[in-house]
Amino acid sequence: MIQLLAGEKGSGKTKRLINIANEIALESKGHVVYISTNLEGIFDLNSSIRLIDVSNFPISSIDSFVGFIYGIISEDYDIECIVIDNLSNILMNCNENLPRFFELVKNIGENYGIRFIAGIRGSTETLPKLEAEYIAV
Repeated sequence: MIQLLAGEKGSGKTKRLINIANEIALESKGHVVYISTNLEGIFDLNSSIRLIDVSNFPISSIDSFVGFIYGIISEDYDIECIVIDNLSNILMNCNENLPRFFELVKNIGENYGIRFIAGIRGSTETLPKLEAEYIAV
C-alpha cells in the first residue's frame, strides 16, 4: 500500500510524517525505515526507527532511488513500513514521473508486504493525476 501526504512547503508534512512513523513503530512487529534528505527530526523519531539521510548517496533518478529501496529491503527482511519525507527533493522535483514511481513502489510493497508513506511538496491540484489510492493520508 502507498499513501501520499501532499502539502506546500511549511505545511507541517515532516512533523506529521514523524508522528505517523512513531505510531507505526509502537504498533508494528516489524521494522520502520524513515528516509529523508536531511537529519531533521532525528531526535523526534522513536529510537527503533532507522533514519536514512539520502543526501549521502548518489540518487539521480527514479530508477536509482527504487534500486536504493531494494537495497534497504535486501538488508532487512523485517521491514513493515518505509516512510519517505521530501520525496520531491529526492526525485529532483520530477513530478511528471510520479505515476511511474508509485507503480514501481506499489509492486515492491505488494511483493514484500511493505507499506509506503511519502510526503511530497504540492497539492492535489498541482500534482499529476494520481490514482485515488495514493492520496490517502
